[in-house]
Amino acid sequence: MEEQQLTENIIKKVALRFFRHYYKFRLRYEDQPVVAKYDLEGVGGIVADGFYSFKKPDGKPFTATFEATSKASKDEVLFRSDNRILLWDGLAVTGFGMVLLAFFNYQNHFHALDNTKLGERIALLVMVGALVLSLFYLIARNFRRYRYIYAVEQFKKYFADEQWVALGTDVFEDKNDKHLRELKSQCVFNGIGLLTVDKNLDPKIIITPSRHDIFAGRRQSVDFLSQKQVKELDKKGKIELFPSLLGFGKKDKTVLRHRKSTRTQVAMLIGSMALLAIIFTKELENPDFQLVDKQEFTDKIAKSKSNTLGEPTAYLPDSSSMPKRKKSRTNESFWTLQNAKETTPVPAESAVADSGLRSAGGDELTSKGGGEIVYDCSRFYNFDGKKFIVEVGELNDYKVATVTVQAIRGKGIYAAALLKSCFTEEKKGFLVYAGEIYNTAAEASKEMDGWVAKNKLTKTEVRNWKIRAIEPVLK
Repeated sequence: MEEQQLTENIIKKVALRFFRHYYKFRLRYEDQPVVAKYDLEGVGGIVADGFYSFKKPDGKPFTATFEATSKASKDEVLFRSDNRILLWDGLAVTGFGMVLLAFFNYQNHFHALDNTKLGERIALLVMVGALVLSLFYLIARNFRRYRYIYAVEQFKKYFADEQWVALGTDVFEDKNDKHLRELKSQCVFNGIGLLTVDKNLDPKIIITPSRHDIFAGRRQSVDFLSQKQVKELDKKGKIELFPSLLGFGKKDKTVLRHRKSTRTQVAMLIGSMALLAIIFTKELENPDFQLVDKQEFTDKIAKSKSNTLGEPTAYLPDSSSMPKRKKSRTNESFWTLQNAKETTPVPAESAVADSGLRSAGGDELTSKGGGEIVYDCSRFYNFDGKKFIVEVGELNDYKVATVTVQAIRGKGIYAAALLKSCFTEEKKGFLVYAGEIYNTAAEASKEMDGWVAKNKLTKTEVRNWKIRAIEPVLK
């Protein structure tokens, strides 16, 4: 005897018979009829191969629907890579990423934008966008979101208390088929039941549907019509007359008709482009460099009011202002001591013309000279914050300070002494230091380590030396 072929109609009848048995013990109003129907159609081309409904004790209706699939209609349960949604999702994510990158660049000025670099900036963003889009594609292409299954996506379009996919066992002959695995995975994820019907017309439950609404009320209820009612409306022209009401209009009969919309992604991409334009405009308002036409620039200068002003008769050269000190100390001095023989300081006025002070842009100061040179304390007021020295010691006696400086210089290391009153509240005493005056403590420490490494000094000789910060005492 030839085996009976499992058609979709046979699967529908078996599934509906299964529903009557499966739901017969659910609480309901006994005096209310149970509605069981085949082949219903609702708004938007939604189709229910089977519909089963009754009224619950709380007065609300309970509905269960199923999608029947035979071997001939297996396209309804095969997954397809939805590259259209994948592309638009990728473009939306890329646009958002470019906005973040542009805003971060705007805050930190890594790439300055002017009217000569607009093309360069656009090319840079296109390269970054292409990289982000490629990474997104490689990471997201196997996500469930981009594996479209007609039966599952249709169930997402309308509300029913329980939804089932009813399959003939000959639809997937290989139990390890990747399409069957994906169907089971999506059924579990979306709370959909899975039922198979074998050639003996025996139903078997593979997955039971969720008792709770996984979509949290986001699906709408749909009024289903029988095929006969749909044909009658079609003949009367009411389907075309009220397309917004019934949701019919031009019907898409393909299995891809329930694909997700891309309106949100398009809006996000347009919004990202608008934000990029705003950020670019803000950057161009104050560029580091602006390229202008030569003739236009000449004409602008000619019309400028400043062009009518005459040349000044005198010029005031640049000069740094001198901060005021606590208790006027303009005559106090510091010494750089080399081969000193006298026991009293040389007057400041005699040394101003022969300055051994060297300034590198006001950042690094050293005291060097051929003999005993005296400077006014005000020469150190141009310090920009703290400077650092390798302190040898604080001495109150001028002769001891002189001998100490000479001993250090005898080792081939520059040394000098400062009046402590230039940098502290103390009026007497000298601060003897080795090397120069440095910008950072790290520079001073590195220099001291170099003296030991070059065997100019031993570790024992420098064990009491320390790095000290100095700063003028201002009023």
